[in-house]
Amino acid sequence: MENSRLLELLRSFTPVELTAFGKFLRSPFFNHREDIIRLFDYFFTKKAARQTRVFEKEKVFRAIFSEEDFDEKKLNHTLSFLYQAAQGFLVFKDVMATGNEPEFYLRLARMLRTRSLERQSKTALQKGELALAHQPYRNNEYHRQAYLLHLERYESEARQQRAAALSFQEMASESDLHFMTGKLRQGCMAHLYKAVSKANYRLDLLDEVLELVAKRQLQTLPAIGIYYFAYRALTEADSLLWYEQLREAMVLHFRHFPKEEMRDIYTLAVNYCIRQSNTRQSTEAPEFYLRQLFGLYEEGLENGVFLEDGVLSRFTYKNIAHAGLGLNAFDWVENFLNAYKEALLPKHRESAYCYNLASLHFRRSNYGKVLELLTQTEFDDVLHQLDARRMLLRSYYELGEFSALDSLLDSFESFLRRRRDVGYLRENYLHLIRLTKKRLQIPAGDLEARERLRAEVLGQKALAERAWLLTKI
Repeated sequence: MENSRLLELLRSFTPVELTAFGKFLRSPFFNHREDIIRLFDYFFTKKAARQTRVFEKEKVFRAIFSEEDFDEKKLNHTLSFLYQAAQGFLVFKDVMATGNEPEFYLRLARMLRTRSLERQSKTALQKGELALAHQPYRNNEYHRQAYLLHLERYESEARQQRAAALSFQEMASESDLHFMTGKLRQGCMAHLYKAVSKANYRLDLLDEVLELVAKRQLQTLPAIGIYYFAYRALTEADSLLWYEQLREAMVLHFRHFPKEEMRDIYTLAVNYCIRQSNTRQSTEAPEFYLRQLFGLYEEGLENGVFLEDGVLSRFTYKNIAHAGLGLNAFDWVENFLNAYKEALLPKHRESAYCYNLASLHFRRSNYGKVLELLTQTEFDDVLHQLDARRMLLRSYYELGEFSALDSLLDSFESFLRRRRDVGYLRENYLHLIRLTKKRLQIPAGDLEARERLRAEVLGQKALAERAWLLTKI
């Protein structure tokens, strides 16, 4: 039972949720079976047990049916009922916790209509429409609820054989807006996923939606405008104007989206800036887009969109720090790392903090501090492991600690030959190791060997730290 879905689910409950679930099971409205309550109580008292034998089926059965002989089929039925009850509790909790007045009154109006209580249904529907109008969001979910409320009004009027033409048009219009906002958002997300996975997605009717938005000037609607501008910026070559309109819409409509959706919208803008910075290295544009990226991160931190339940992802923590380092905003980065350290998940806190602090000291050429931080910290993310070794390699070289460098080069090479999951980075770093070893073997006065190595460094296509290596030849 140790690896059962039931235990896996119950262990995901917080202490508050477990207590509430116990009350849920004891309510006759939700449960009439005493064996399910006894089973839950057994799990509740043993939840912290580290010995797997307390969850052996025979022990669990005796705790629930103490006077009966072991019956695995009977136990499995009880386990199944408790599992279903736990799932039902989560759904019930989610529905009751949303505080979604429009959804509540919509369902109430529908139930009252099916009972032919037309007057009460009409009142509930009016309350739902009023609640929707007064809530701040104007996102895709708003248009979905508006469509359903108009649909309910149309159904009610059509049933009473009243003129339902106006309700039908409002219902159809909101249905169209709900579809278009969803399709535009899908287009944005598909573009991001394509950049990561190289997969192609077929999004039927997206081109027609884009054409219709432009034709009817629907960009003034918050949910339409945000995703329309984002999609244009992400997909068109001459994209700066679209990005600027996206930024204006983000400021203008910030309050019209829940925070979790604004996080996604900021992610779209961040990815746009990163891509533009990476693809325009031969122009002055990279610094412009780096500053845009940095501004997005500053703004997002200020309004809290990057925090989820008070937690900052270690990857966002790194990305924000590296954006600041890219602009040499060293003091700002140091303050940021310290200010948001406690917002990281405890299991990643020290390693993420030490890694990013080491990156800061590396950029400040404080190589001794880099060694101090990286040699006493372990990283569970392979990209952090690679970058830590890169910083160690350069730091040992700059400090003249060549014995330690030799050892690192060998261990780094062994690490890369074991790992086949780092893509193109594997070859880049293997060539860095090989060419660094060559540099260490060249006598100080052998200018001819240096020139040969310089030519090899310049000619090697896949190579990390090319510019730095050239300064050491």
